[in-house]
Amino acid sequence: MQAIKELCWCCYLVAWLCFWGCTQRPISSISLSPQLTNPVETSKPMIPQSKLPTTVIDAVRQKTSNLIGIETSILEIKVYEAKTWPDSCLGLARPDEFCTQALVEGWRVVVTNGSKTWVYRTNGDGREIRLESQP
Repeated sequence: MQAIKELCWCCYLVAWLCFWGCTQRPISSISLSPQLTNPVETSKPMIPQSKLPTTVIDAVRQKTSNLIGIETSILEIKVYEAKTWPDSCLGLARPDEFCTQALVEGWRVVVTNGSKTWVYRTNGDGREIRLESQP
């Protein structure tokens, strides 16, 4: 019985440490100073806000094309911005879906066919993509 209690206590401790570790600042928000001596806090996102990766552009166009059945060449990226999503579901969890509770760097992308607009959330490279809103 004592061994079972010790095992349960260890499981509880590991679970607590995992939860605590996921709530701390991501390692990517700390960089070394030019002298490589002291860690320096940075506020820069991991993804440059100036340019949307082509993998994200292609993924958004393909997803919209599959959704409404038109050619990807007709679709235009109207607006995009770098975002930090609260979880692996990009803040858009479906009912009864488990989402890893970790910050995810990604994009919010608005695409249009000229008359209708769709809004997507993606991770940094477009492999994870979710429809936020549609007409």
